[in-house]
Amino acid sequence: MRYIIILFTFFLTVAVTEKAYAFENGLLEGKKATSDAYYSYDLDKITDNDLDTFGYIHQVYFSGKFYFDLDDEKTITSVFLKMNKDSGLGYEIMFKDRNNNILKKFSISDYGDGKETISRNGFTSISPINYVKKIEIHFFYVNLVPQDHIKIYEFDVYDSPPFDEDPPSDVVDLRFLASDSAISIFFSTPNDVDFAGTKIYLNDVLVATLDKTKTSYSFADLIPNTTYTIKITTFDETGNESNGVTTTVKTKIPIVSDVTDLQADAKYDRVRLSWTRPNSEFFSHAKIYRKKVEQKSFWDQIFGTTSVSAETTSDGYTPMFETNGTYWTDLTVTPDTTYSYKVTSVNIEGNESQGVTIETTTPSEPVPVLTGVATTQNENGDYVVTWTSPARGTVKLLIEGREYAQVDAATKQIVIKKEDMKTDFFGAYAATLIPIGEYGTKGQAVNVPSLGGKIDFPLSFQDFMETVVSILAWVAPFLLLSFVFIFWRPIFNFFRKSFAKGGRVKQ
Repeated sequence: MRYIIILFTFFLTVAVTEKAYAFENGLLEGKKATSDAYYSYDLDKITDNDLDTFGYIHQVYFSGKFYFDLDDEKTITSVFLKMNKDSGLGYEIMFKDRNNNILKKFSISDYGDGKETISRNGFTSISPINYVKKIEIHFFYVNLVPQDHIKIYEFDVYDSPPFDEDPPSDVVDLRFLASDSAISIFFSTPNDVDFAGTKIYLNDVLVATLDKTKTSYSFADLIPNTTYTIKITTFDETGNESNGVTTTVKTKIPIVSDVTDLQADAKYDRVRLSWTRPNSEFFSHAKIYRKKVEQKSFWDQIFGTTSVSAETTSDGYTPMFETNGTYWTDLTVTPDTTYSYKVTSVNIEGNESQGVTIETTTPSEPVPVLTGVATTQNENGDYVVTWTSPARGTVKLLIEGREYAQVDAATKQIVIKKEDMKTDFFGAYAATLIPIGEYGTKGQAVNVPSLGGKIDFPLSFQDFMETVVSILAWVAPFLLLSFVFIFWRPIFNFFRKSFAKGGRVKQ
């Protein structure tokens, strides 16, 4: 029941307002129209200032009209017309002078533009028409059934604009686009004849007044992640302003700036990245990406293809780690390899910046060195060879040049069965240790020392003999040449006697 009362009150208010608005100071007020149409009735009610009454024309086979004669020549500036929906093929309003010449004529439509058409539903402002003495409404080719009528509730003209208290309709189809620092709004304006423009409010403060041709507006320099109240009102030529349409729009969280001072410290087995975080309340964390940089041949660069996995971005980077700190160490690198790292900033909504990149190359793996090698025997008589370093990579044991065992360097010992141990020409153990780095780099071989001893003779018998042979290979030519210089005379006499006797040597 409450809703019915509210609706009735609203309807009554609108009706009273329209009546007060429409029918003051009209030039035709109280005048009765003259008609040449068949079956026209109650034409005096067309100008009685009452929208509940009407005059009507029942039947017009070809054309018809009714008209008013003014007392004096007038300058007409606006027209009020209220009639039922079009029942025929056309209507016209003509303004004539005292000699019955047409000064201006308008067709009748739902929305009058004041230039060529007059609205059938209210006021239409027109350019002033001077010397008007006669006003005619023409009907063309109307053929109504007995139950139909052309109903004219009110018709009047004015020589000055009537007092207007009603604002135009509000804008419709309101839309908006928001960024972190700007909001753009879009809307459709009303079709009211006297609509003049819109006013834009931001948080109840008027920020712009637009003419009736404008259907959009943009707010700039706004605060990110902030809710704003936007109101759009319409106003007419009299200055009446509507209540407006209000909406709230929140600006977005911005993409935070990239990290700064990105640095990379490369070792053969790790790369440490460090950076400075952006100073932003919307910063959440940094995201680290990596890709291996490989030198491609000329033909690969032209015809080669790139395979991108689901975990690899379009630019070839693979996500590695996320942290809200200022450094990260990559322990999955290999020596002698060039890597490119990209670090992006991620805001609290998960949106990333473009990121900054840095390229670095890991050095070669250091050559491993065996130190602290010693030999002991356990209770079974087996030989236990130990070392203090290295602790990473592997250690290989050779006996008489053949591989006997290979263990993780971190164990720091190798056990040799007593029956497997061999000795060389000098009585030393014919066993050699070779350290191998994590990435395959071999270090210098070390002989297994005697029990309780240290490494006094770094060469095995085989190594010794190979060294002696190498030395002789270099020295032998010089020794032969020395013998020639020392014993040249006996050798010369020997060959001379041999040739003197016919090349035969006495036995």
